[in-house]
Amino acid sequence: MKNYFIILPSVIFTLLLVPHLSSQTQYVCTPCGDCDTVIYDKPGKCPACDMELVDKSTVKHTNIKIPDVCELVNNNKEIVILDVRSKEEFEGTHKTRKEGRLKGAININVNELEKRIGELDSFKDREIIVYCSHAHRSQRASHFLTQNGFTNVKNMLEGISAWENYSTPCSNELYLK
Repeated sequence: MKNYFIILPSVIFTLLLVPHLSSQTQYVCTPCGDCDTVIYDKPGKCPACDMELVDKSTVKHTNIKIPDVCELVNNNKEIVILDVRSKEEFEGTHKTRKEGRLKGAININVNELEKRIGELDSFKDREIIVYCSHAHRSQRASHFLTQNGFTNVKNMLEGISAWENYSTPCSNELYLK
C-alpha cells in the first residue's frame, strides 16, 4: 500500500504534464534561410537576425532543390514562377549581381510583396515556385504567401545564383541570361 501512494502521484503528474510539454508551441525565426532551424519555446525576436519568431506550425511552404524545378515546370504548365529579387536583379542591370532569371517568371520584389499581393490573388490555388538570388528572400516571401491564403508554395533552395551548377537541357532552356 505504501508503494501505491508513492507511485500514484508520479503517474498522475506524468499524465498531466507530458501532454502539455509535447503540445507546447514551438517558435522559429521568420523563414530566412539562415537561422530559421533553431527552435525556441516562446515568441520574441531571433537573437541572430532580429526577425520576429513565428509559430513553427505556420511555416507551410515546401523547400525544393533546383533539379526538381524543371520536373515541376514540365509536369504543370499552369505553374507560377515568382522572382522576388529587385527589378534590377531580375532585368540583369544590377551593378554587382548579373544572374539570369527563369523563363516566364513574375517579378515582385519581396519588399513590395505585401502591397502588391493583390496581383497574385488569382494564383492562390495554383502551384507557385518562389526564388531569389540565394534563397533568403524567397523563404520570407514563401512564408508570407502561405500566411495569406496561398496553398501550394514551393521555395527554391540555393537561389538563382546556383542555377548554372545544374546544367541540363531543361535547366538551360528554362534559364534566361
